[in-house]
Amino acid sequence: MVGCSNGSVFTRRLNFTSCGNFDLDTYELVFAVHSPLCYEGGMAFLPGLHLRMPSLYSWAQLFSKEEGDGSSYFYVMVEALDTMEPTLNVYMLQNGGNAWHKHLTLVSDLLWRPSSPKGVLIDNKIYVATYNAIVVLDLTSSILSTIQLPHGVGFGLGATVLSRADDGSVLYLIHIKELQLHIWLHNGDNWLLVDTICLSEMCANFPEDELTTCIRINHVGDYNEYVFLEMDQYALYLDVKCRTLRKVCEMIADEYHLGDIYPFMMSWPPIFPTLSPARDAT
Repeated sequence: MVGCSNGSVFTRRLNFTSCGNFDLDTYELVFAVHSPLCYEGGMAFLPGLHLRMPSLYSWAQLFSKEEGDGSSYFYVMVEALDTMEPTLNVYMLQNGGNAWHKHLTLVSDLLWRPSSPKGVLIDNKIYVATYNAIVVLDLTSSILSTIQLPHGVGFGLGATVLSRADDGSVLYLIHIKELQLHIWLHNGDNWLLVDTICLSEMCANFPEDELTTCIRINHVGDYNEYVFLEMDQYALYLDVKCRTLRKVCEMIADEYHLGDIYPFMMSWPPIFPTLSPARDAT
């Protein structure tokens, strides 16, 4: 599973056998788009993307962009060898297309050590966090640039995540330190602190032996919606608007790693497709 968006669930499968003679130097990525609310034809497969096996890659991510009555897709992958500058490859599947094509290739030392595979796509720009800055890839001009982090903010593991406005137009940065959650807005060339949430006040009803300052961000929605956090073996759901925090999942003692959380979001009330009436058997 690689993501959820607009009532659809995206999954990925690696296929090594369809690339001819079981060539382990190449493989095929097959992405599927699942529509859980659609009873008939609720899953569509994207054309396979054939790639060579990288020696080492720092991260890879699938992005989708709504266009007209469908979606276009971008698959972004960074390969980094110890002796070479990182190479970024972007593959594109246009809305209604039947094959992927390479959109661009860039080589730049700006791509060293991406800290998280969860970049965001805003308009025609992809934002990715590295260890000391945010790298911006302009898909139109094929230019890389950087945005410096807010003062005092670093990209520790699970400490900082990028987000965007609910209309997909503005970049936000969500940072957690101990039990303080800070939300920053990127406004032109500056950062503006727009919200601070004290989690310790929301944890008052947690048993003392469960409360810890070792909290990580697992997943964020669009700004001003929700944040999923990890605290030891617990997954916590933070409702940003209502200022409520509650446990939604608990792992068993020997499986503390929760993995990635992909919440399935849909409009409410849900709109189910009209089913054709069943015909009487004759």
